[in-house]
Amino acid sequence: MEREPLRPKLVAAVSKDYPAASEILVNFPDKWELICQIEGKETFLYVAAMPPVPEQPRRYHFYSLTPGINLELTTYRLYRFFQPWPMPSVIVSWDKAAGIGQVKKIGDLKIQLRPVGQAQAWFGRTFGVLWECYLNEAGRKADWQETLYEIWQAIEKDMKVAWIFTQPREPTFQEGYTDFLSSLGYEPDSETQGWWSKAMR
Repeated sequence: MEREPLRPKLVAAVSKDYPAASEILVNFPDKWELICQIEGKETFLYVAAMPPVPEQPRRYHFYSLTPGINLELTTYRLYRFFQPWPMPSVIVSWDKAAGIGQVKKIGDLKIQLRPVGQAQAWFGRTFGVLWECYLNEAGRKADWQETLYEIWQAIEKDMKVAWIFTQPREPTFQEGYTDFLSSLGYEPDSETQGWWSKAMR
């Protein structure tokens, strides 16, 4: 069986994009794996994930999904979407009498990675549940729905399943959410009330 190539680490990818940075600041820097980079007008948005962890399957984990689907959900994965925030250190000479300052030197550049959204997924060999996938207000630029569309597709691909279920409600995206799901290929599932689903081709 052919082994999957290892994904690059998030910190390594950001360091490559910001070679002048002395430090990349993010919680659990050794854990986050890069899923994809989405290029914006000003900077990249980094979609990253924690390593998959085993999940104890339960027959009624998700209400109204069949026990057969629920029992296959043996893996959990957390995804976060990070926006880089460059923080150069600046040395300023301050003239107290005149009340003005002058920049004397720009020191080390640090990059703070701010989470601007997240997703959670449970999956097995055939079925998966994409429970949430959203951008919060800080991550919403003018084209944020197009960005979220790209994020969804990247996570779907990462799940590597034949069939994905999701809920048709998202508190952070109320108006037009089902239209958004339809554009991704989801539709109301005929066998599971209250869920939408998509066959991955």
